[in-house]
Amino acid sequence: MKLFAPLTFLTVTILSTFAAPRAQEVGDIPVLSEYAELFSFCEAGGPDAYVGVQYADGFLTTFAYGQCYPYSVPDHGLAAMAVFCKSVTCENNPNPDCTGGAVPPVPVPIVAGLTLINAADFVQILGQGATCQPNDLPL
Repeated sequence: MKLFAPLTFLTVTILSTFAAPRAQEVGDIPVLSEYAELFSFCEAGGPDAYVGVQYADGFLTTFAYGQCYPYSVPDHGLAAMAVFCKSVTCENNPNPDCTGGAVPPVPVPIVAGLTLINAADFVQILGQGATCQPNDLPL
């Protein structure tokens, strides 16, 4: 548990650092409307859908609990933006099919409403895919 808090803080700090500049650099992109669209898309994805994802080519999809969420899809490119409509606990995996074990081997809690913007293609630094399960965070 002593490792959990610093690791979570480090993960959120890294994600925030990379996500914040994108909104400023690409002021012509309506990030708020994309957020709202992805959040609604996620909520409409069914009871087990926890994240709405927009890939580089504009393709939208959702992922359900336990389903592998690849950070890159051959036909659509890298994930550009993800909006979590439910609170989950995720494990990053070294392979796009979510095999190879969790990296790091500590699950990361994510609260509903969080958005991740893939500025500078940083998403692949974290791994190649994730699997997420529901948690009891209050959002």
